Amino acid sequence: MQPKSQSLLSFYLVIFLWGTSTGLLTPVFPLYIRSLGITIQDWGSLVMTYAISTFIFEWAWGVLSDRTDRRLFIAAGLLSGALLIFLYTVSNSVQLFYILQFFRGALFIMVGPAVKALVSQLSSSRKLGLSMGLYSATRTLGGVVGPILGSSIAQFYSYQHALYAYSITSLTGALMTLAISKNNTTKTNAGSSAQKQEWKQLFTQKNIAILFLSPIIIFMGNTTINSYIPLYASETIGMSTLEIGALFTAASISGFIATPIFGWISDRTGRKPVIFSGFLLSAAMFSGLFFAGTPAYLALALIALKMCFLPMTPLLLAMLSETTPQRLLGTSMGIYSTFENLGTVIAPPIYTAIWTIYTPALIFPFSGLMMLVGLTPLVLRRKAGSASSGTQS
Repeated sequence: MQPKSQSLLSFYLVIFLWGTSTGLLTPVFPLYIRSLGITIQDWGSLVMTYAISTFIFEWAWGVLSDRTDRRLFIAAGLLSGALLIFLYTVSNSVQLFYILQFFRGALFIMVGPAVKALVSQLSSSRKLGLSMGLYSATRTLGGVVGPILGSSIAQFYSYQHALYAYSITSLTGALMTLAISKNNTTKTNAGSSAQKQEWKQLFTQKNIAILFLSPIIIFMGNTTINSYIPLYASETIGMSTLEIGALFTAASISGFIATPIFGWISDRTGRKPVIFSGFLLSAAMFSGLFFAGTPAYLALALIALKMCFLPMTPLLLAMLSETTPQRLLGTSMGIYSTFENLGTVIAPPIYTAIWTIYTPALIFPFSGLMMLVGLTPLVLRRKAGSASSGTQS
């Protein structure tokens, strides 16, 4: 086996632990915060605080990861997550939680752009769609294990014990990251003038710049799933912590199965038609959640939604990787992730207003409508490509 392939296999284990820790937190963290008597308005503001700090810092971490060993950023981000989540268990002060949310967003977000760039760097160009699909599927597999693990610990022990488990898992991932061979994860050197010119191309080249718009919509939907569905399941439908964990585990299994299949299909038919279909299907599935009044209906609707929704991000990342110069992958992924965070900044005040002024269920058709809006960048990219072809001819 080639050294790059060995490093990629080892790295998938780190991604699994990253996904497990994130999945563990997804159903537990909102319920823990609400159990402390924190209002839905404060919860929305806490989500937005985290998103604002990631929006500020993630692109910078992406740029820096292009200039040094990407493993260090991944390890540092996982370590910061382990420490800061532990601190949520020592106090129930809302003011402290705002501070922790800001610093957690600023530091833990180091992981994202470095992970995505490293997967692309270690993959062959012919299997990039499959590799990105496997990256997402591996993280999703962690998302299968995490929710049921976290909710079981919370149900039979306490929410605090679930947060301890998160910290241990993140710490393990950080140590394993440092054990991966450095030879295959080092930076790509380039002259500063060439690097500045190519960095400028990320925004001046329409086919790249337009792709940065899609993650805004994707992560508005992601916020619906991870930050509001656990609360909806608990407070509107009356599901227990363990039932909510099982719900997210079942939904993640569907995404785990679908994601590499979508990636494999896109390697043969092209990315755009698969992504286009994913947006349309996700719009329908989000809207269908409006009618979910029982645990069984909510489970079926969320399973169908994740099957369509989860594959879109790795396909968009594959499309971005194919267009971006190799030495700027970290920068490009950082900018892409910054726009993901912008979606997370925009969503909470809108969803909180819908929740408090109208009814919580209206969040879902609104998310479906936004999925249809998300088709716009793909249409614009097609027009940009056609215009470019016409100019060349």
